[in-house]
Amino acid sequence: MHNTTLHIKVRPELAEGLKKLSQKRETSVGALVREAVISCYQLDLLHLNEKQRHAVEAFKGTYISVGKLAEEMGMTIWDTRNWLTEHDIAQNSTYLDDDVSNA
Repeated sequence: MHNTTLHIKVRPELAEGLKKLSQKRETSVGALVREAVISCYQLDLLHLNEKQRHAVEAFKGTYISVGKLAEEMGMTIWDTRNWLTEHDIAQNSTYLDDDVSNA
């Protein structure tokens, strides 16, 4: 993945707030800003149609499964999982101990 550097100007109080938040979360200010940009604008920049954008948002909100997302995206589940990874969209792959015993 190729990265590009952007420079932004913010008010001093916002910069100070970001610095404090980054220390609290033990991350960098840059990481906070990247996370915010991705969270706010990523889907608009991916050239998805409206139905696909809604499906991705529903998936991110855990309202639909990866299988349903794959159906809405017109992909296989494996292709959808790869697409999610490529676009830095978190996948809920957590499970409970009971899930393992019931498998």
